[in-house]
Amino acid sequence: MISNIKFKRAFSMVTAIFVIFIMSSLTAFIMNITGKSVKSTTVQYQKEEALLLARAYTELAMLYVIHHNRVLNNNCLEQINGEFGDPNNLYKVRVDIKYIGNSQLLPNCPKNITPAWSVANPTGFDSAISLVIDTYISYRNFDDLTSDRNITFYRRTIQKL
Repeated sequence: MISNIKFKRAFSMVTAIFVIFIMSSLTAFIMNITGKSVKSTTVQYQKEEALLLARAYTELAMLYVIHHNRVLNNNCLEQINGEFGDPNNLYKVRVDIKYIGNSQLLPNCPKNITPAWSVANPTGFDSAISLVIDTYISYRNFDDLTSDRNITFYRRTIQKL
């Protein structure tokens, strides 16, 4: 009878260790899934913010081109650079602007516009200037602050002037 009690205590101890092992494994699995979902949410947040910044800077470029005094400056606006955010989460923005279409419609921009078409009565594409706006948003990943690798979001827009 004494050996039967010792056996029951030993079995209880093995069962308790097994349950603790199962619970710790389950906890580690849950923590791993939680960490991955937080990282995924952070990456999605940064990408969405870059998308919104690209849209905003594209509209800002259009506004700058429309209000740029080409006669006074004797040139066309070609590039806009900017930064957004705090130093720990800095987004660097570069907007490149190219002009396409009939160069006679936009004075003082000879080097930026494709040569004029030799058309007697310009219609359609020949009767307007269009802009090709390339917007680059560069930022660092929140989860990898030790490296110098940047993630770059790119957006190209073609807009009539």
